[in-house]
Amino acid sequence: MMEFDCCCFSSSTRIVRKVPDLAENFVNAASSLLKEKHNGVLITGVQLCYELCTINDEALEYFRKKCTEGLIKTLRDITNSSYQPEYDVAGITDPFLHIRLLKLLRVLGHGDADASDLMTDILAQVQ
Repeated sequence: MMEFDCCCFSSSTRIVRKVPDLAENFVNAASSLLKEKHNGVLITGVQLCYELCTINDEALEYFRKKCTEGLIKTLRDITNSSYQPEYDVAGITDPFLHIRLLKLLRVLGHGDADASDLMTDILAQVQ
């Protein structure tokens, strides 16, 4: 797989918005970004996945099946993480990533009882 940086995936989000027919070309690369540890890359990857899910039903099903559990784990890790001054805003660890993850999980859980059931516990913990 080709390696891209955050700027490239940010551009990918704009491409997918303008030319939705190209969405399927970005699904595998976007799902690999969800495993990244760097918050900036993760935010960009989550945003790209969100765009793909809202544009393409096949991408939505792919992310529901392959990525929902990983996204929930990421949200749980961020919610339960200890104080990190570089990501802390008013006592919340990386609220920007929180918001992006919650938006993507909302799309993944809409109309899917199994995905919604997986999310129940962590959604009760989010501030």
